[in-house]
Amino acid sequence: MTEDKKPTEEFEPKGAMAIALMIIVTVIILWSWVYMTLLERGATL
Repeated sequence: MTEDKKPTEEFEPKGAMAIALMIIVTVIILWSWVYMTLLERGATL
């Protein structure tokens, strides 16, 4: 009963990477929307 059990398969967190990518894309879209709104209103930074 002292056998070392090693996983035979490599685990790749594809779901976590997909969620992270969706969050990054969402943030980019939202910041682009805010930036375009500021440009339309003539805001000077």
